[in-house]
Parts: sequence; structure tokens; C-alpha cells
Amino acid sequence: MSLSPQVLMSSVARERCIANIKELPGFFFNKEKPKHNASVLVPLCVQNGEVYLLYTLRSSNLKNHSGQVSFPGGKKDEGESVVETALRETEEEIGVPPEKIDVWCEMPQVQGRNKDMLITPVVGEIINFDPNALRRNFNEVDEIFTVPMKELCDVRNHAHLKYEKQPIPIFLCEKHKVWGITGLITHLFLQCFLPPEVYKGDFLRKRFALDELLPSKL
Repeated sequence: MSLSPQVLMSSVARERCIANIKELPGFFFNKEKPKHNASVLVPLCVQNGEVYLLYTLRSSNLKNHSGQVSFPGGKKDEGESVVETALRETEEEIGVPPEKIDVWCEMPQVQGRNKDMLITPVVGEIINFDPNALRRNFNEVDEIFTVPMKELCDVRNHAHLKYEKQPIPIFLCEKHKVWGITGLITHLFLQCFLPPEVYKGDFLRKRFALDELLPSKL
């Protein structure tokens, strides 16, 4: 199957992806109810005739998860919907306004690694994506980068981290490692977005220890 935007971003493919996402379970490490809610945008974009996912490298100055790869997002403000949170945080972090994002759907909640946060991923396409139009928030983001579908599908870029006895997917993207909750969300999304004959994860082929993934090792 082709990985072209004409195929992957078609209305049929979008409907199939949304239907698959609705079948996903939530992902929780324990039964305790987290105190906080957050949401992130899973940003699809098209450039150079290919479909990409966009990521940020969190600033090394941040208190939490500094120097790690993430999707744009953050804590939910009182009265906000999860979609509003994802769009607000995306504009704050990378300068893409809400009207430039075509929201597809929400994914099931995922429990954060600190177990005190419930994260709702929101899938959306950045319309008419132009990397030169991005405006990085220097206080929160050290880098913005995109990864093509073919790279995310390449099993040579797959590995895992054992956490709570569960293998959590890792994607090796040139100098970056997409791991933790971001790696898990990426994997869950790709399972829904891409046909199984295209996306065949082989994450057990290589294992990383936590200290190999922390920012000092990047």
C-alpha cells in the first residue's frame, strides 16, 4: 500500500482511522485516579509529498520531562475541553493557531508515567503545513521536528523500554528517541492510522534501559 498523502489522508482512510481509534482501550498503569488532566495534539502534516508526525523537544530548562521528545500539549485549564487544551498548547508552543488545525478525533486517555496525570491525545492535521511558519516558544521548546511515516514503520527504528513489566515502544528517529508516553501514543495511533500490512512493529528486537533514554544520553 502507498504511504502517499492521497491515500493516507483521504476521507476513507480518515474514517477508518477514527473508527479504529474508537475501539482502543484506555491505558492505565494502576487503578488510582490521577489528580490532573492534560491533553496533547498528535499533529499530522504533509510536506514534500509525504505524511509526517510532528514532535517537539522539550526545553532543558523545564521542571518536568526536560529534554525529552513530546507532542505539543499540557495541563487542562478549568472549563476547557481536551480539544481546546491541545489547540491552545499547540499555539503556545509552536505557533500554529487553532484555525490551522483540522481536528479528527480524541484518543482514549493514557496515564502519565508519574501516574498522577491522565493525558488525552487529540488527533489533527496541520492544514497547509509550512515549517517556516512555525514559531517555537523558546521557554518551552528546544526543537520542532517531523518524522515521515516510512521512518516510523521501519522496524530498524523500533526498540522498547520495560516499564511496570510492560514493553513500551521506542522509535529511533535519527538523533532523537521517541519513548515513554509519547512513544506509546505514537504506536497506538499508527496502529489505527496505517493498515496492518504497512505498520508491523518489531519493538522487542532491541531493549533500552531508562538511563540510556534520559536527556543526558541524547
